[in-house]
Amino acid sequence: MSNSPEQQAEGSRYDHEAQVVSPSWQVEVDLHLHTTASDGTLTPQLLIDQVATTGLRVVAVTDHDSTEGLNDAIAASAKYPRLTVITGIELGTATEESELHLLGYFINASNPTLQETLLQFRLERVEAARAMVRRLAELQRPVSWDRVVELARGSVGRPHIARAMVEAGHVETVAEAFNRYIGDKGVARVPRPKLHPLGALDLIHSAGGIGVVAHPRTVDRLDELVKQLAGAGLAGIEVYAEKYANRRRDSYLDIATRLDLVPSGGTDYHALGAENETLPGTNGPPPDTASKLLARAREIHGSNVGSVPVGLA
Repeated sequence: MSNSPEQQAEGSRYDHEAQVVSPSWQVEVDLHLHTTASDGTLTPQLLIDQVATTGLRVVAVTDHDSTEGLNDAIAASAKYPRLTVITGIELGTATEESELHLLGYFINASNPTLQETLLQFRLERVEAARAMVRRLAELQRPVSWDRVVELARGSVGRPHIARAMVEAGHVETVAEAFNRYIGDKGVARVPRPKLHPLGALDLIHSAGGIGVVAHPRTVDRLDELVKQLAGAGLAGIEVYAEKYANRRRDSYLDIATRLDLVPSGGTDYHALGAENETLPGTNGPPPDTASKLLARAREIHGSNVGSVPVGLA
């Protein structure tokens, strides 16, 4: 595998070593895509231009703790009548025992409660990132804060610090930066406050959206947390995601079946340029997944769903 500094950012949670497991259906849906509004490397317009060259017809832009790329993505999709863009977000949450990422779909990106919370997240993210840069300097691994911000071009996060470390010659790859310094057990890691998963689900509901558990492979005590969230109105769980082998995929499908959740999915695409990165159009959930999720949104919110794209209305 290439040692490009763009590879293996922790923000991209796909399994780098796994082999592609192609679904039996034609891939038309990808509900997990990132842009430069968080830790992706493509602008919203470039991302939409790319997915428009594939067989995808419904996509969701789900940047980390940010809705800043949604308007540009929707505007860019106007020249592709066959492509529908769902408004989305990915929220980082945590309990005392585990982290869990929660995807929100059909949200009203202008919702005041949502935006006030996201602003607080951004401030806390910047504060934590600055603290990590200070720790790196104390460890004789200095990086320029201005360069970190320049690399981010949006919401500052650990992948941008890692890329700055590669540029400064302190590590060879982004993966090494995480493993040794800024990953969850890294010597320079400074965590930021995170919502409890139930609080994040409430936030998504307040914006007229629905929640779906992202990349369950990364979640400890998964059954317990998903059951708790399902009782609070969780709509789905990613099953057809990353490069899940049949046995792993079937275990998540079993959870979805037992708890009456929509089996969802997407590529978690960040355009990192990694040799083994799953590309949009190569993996995704069944073609009717977006419609099933919208039906769940209408069950919860009635006519007050936050945002219903014309292509699904």
